[in-house]
Amino acid sequence: MKRVLHMDNHQKNYESLVLLAAIVLSGIATFMLYPLLVFRMLAVGLDVGEIGLVLGALSGTGRLLSFAIGSANNRLGSKTVVCLGLILRVLGISVYATNAPLVVYVLCSGLASIGSSAAALGIKTELLRMSASRKFITMRSMAINSGAIVGPAIGAGLYYLFSFNSILFAAIGMYLLLALVLVLIKFAPPEYVVSVKKADKTDTTKRTGYRGYVLITACAAVYWTIYSQWSLVVPLFAEQAFGNKESSNFIYMLNAVIVLVLQYPILVILLKSVKDTSILFAGFFIFCGTFGLLAPIASVLTVIVFCLGFSVSELLISPTLDAQTARLAPAKMGLTRAYGFQDTVTGICSIAASSVGGWLIERIDGLAGSALLGIPVAIVALLLIAILRSFEMEVKK
Repeated sequence: MKRVLHMDNHQKNYESLVLLAAIVLSGIATFMLYPLLVFRMLAVGLDVGEIGLVLGALSGTGRLLSFAIGSANNRLGSKTVVCLGLILRVLGISVYATNAPLVVYVLCSGLASIGSSAAALGIKTELLRMSASRKFITMRSMAINSGAIVGPAIGAGLYYLFSFNSILFAAIGMYLLLALVLVLIKFAPPEYVVSVKKADKTDTTKRTGYRGYVLITACAAVYWTIYSQWSLVVPLFAEQAFGNKESSNFIYMLNAVIVLVLQYPILVILLKSVKDTSILFAGFFIFCGTFGLLAPIASVLTVIVFCLGFSVSELLISPTLDAQTARLAPAKMGLTRAYGFQDTVTGICSIAASSVGGWLIERIDGLAGSALLGIPVAIVALLLIAILRSFEMEVKK
């Protein structure tokens, strides 16, 4: 019996390592393509407004449809959804090798976004069904950030030596290789089959309702409201401080390095015995101070400290939200639908907050406009976490 359990654990460890490697490879393929996509769109004759539509479809379509994707994952299983997602991703991004009309670019970008969300949600759910421990979730986050660091460097090298199409074809090859490998990996049965059997035994919603899941989803919505400000603030803030547009690339890479280097030591070792709600509280509290740095006059020091504060908040909050969602998701809902619904909500908040943040920055003619959004919603998150803490105490009674 012990030998069987040992073999099962060995098999799970192998499968989890393959999935983590898949996240890294997918991240490399994605991030070596994205930084140079704007230049490709300009080269085929699109203006900045049209490029905005293409990038909006590429980033937002899949996130807005995440609940539908999660429902499909719940019924069909993660393997089917992940592999189909990778194929859709390839079909969608292939359009960037052509000189197509705007509507085709937008539609294919939306298709690529759906594929990306399907693959990401399927792999994420499969990993968290294996384990929702803080260590495991932190390793997943580190895999994502590894791709975010390596991808731009490889993309820049290929672009310098060859052309944009060389990057595109390399990315397509990586996605197809991933699909081929993941077809051969054993995945858990569709969650619907498992959840129907376990719901009556494990579901606590009969006694507590959906309050815990609603509260953690509200916290996630606040987090993505704040996170949406990053892409607005950093280019402007960095240009003011350094005097050139390229400096924003340095801040982006610095963010990924900080998260990658500090996340495991802080979350898994230093804060090992600290409750998730306390970690969330600390993360949103740091956000309040970080947005307070958005003064009218930027300096190199304030930009770097802003990046450090934002990165620390990110590394504390992001994996902890995933862990809490896995713990509070109602059994009848299942992890895939729980994450899918949450992603849809946060996607709407992210798009809306990006628009509001841009309007506020323009309205007061300064980056402090972003702080007028970021600080109040971070305070709202602190209140939500206090309510969540009291809810957890109620459940324990």
